[in-house]
Amino acid sequence: MAHPDDPELACGGSIAHWAENGEVYYIIVSCGEKGSWDKDSSPLVVAKRREEEATRAAQFLDVKKVIFLRHPDGEVATMKTLKLEIAALIRKLRPHTIVTHDPWYRHFHPDHRATALAVIEGIMIARDWHFYPFLLEIGLKPYRPKELLLTITDQPNHVNNITESFNKKLRAIGIHRSQLAQLPDWKKHVHNRARKDGGLGGYKFGEGFYKLHI
Repeated sequence: MAHPDDPELACGGSIAHWAENGEVYYIIVSCGEKGSWDKDSSPLVVAKRREEEATRAAQFLDVKKVIFLRHPDGEVATMKTLKLEIAALIRKLRPHTIVTHDPWYRHFHPDHRATALAVIEGIMIARDWHFYPFLLEIGLKPYRPKELLLTITDQPNHVNNITESFNKKLRAIGIHRSQLAQLPDWKKHVHNRARKDGGLGGYKFGEGFYKLHI
């Protein structure tokens, strides 16, 4: 995900469920240091606080590890190494499922789109033998994940039931206290989306994804 609070906002209920049944890793691309409306705030202080919040939220959801790539906020599209970083981590972690932003969603932050496209390229690099031979030299053999989930999406074809973990999702989002003032009525918006997505699957609360088999 692009920013420290994106995992919980996008799919915190699903993360809570996945963590109960296996290992979940976060890869956070940017520091989020520009994520403040306070003109007097220091980007260094903002980045430090957001990283601390992301770590606490992940621990609350029983995520195994958070990997911070620490690229500049708002400049993800310029990071030429990102697809290779992601590919290397895919080969190392060998995930069954990868989750990222939907780059074709009608309302998106530019960093979300850039992150998602880098993930898609990274998956291609990770799965095939002839991309970046140096990866083989450092022991990272090709690996093909089974599925890619894109979220938040306006074309969901897969819905996870988060009825039992919805309140945990809200509590996890609430840990990102530095961001809440910039998310007016966030509980209402999260509630409405969860009800809308859940209705597609016949659940009280759900999280919708565009699911691709890799």
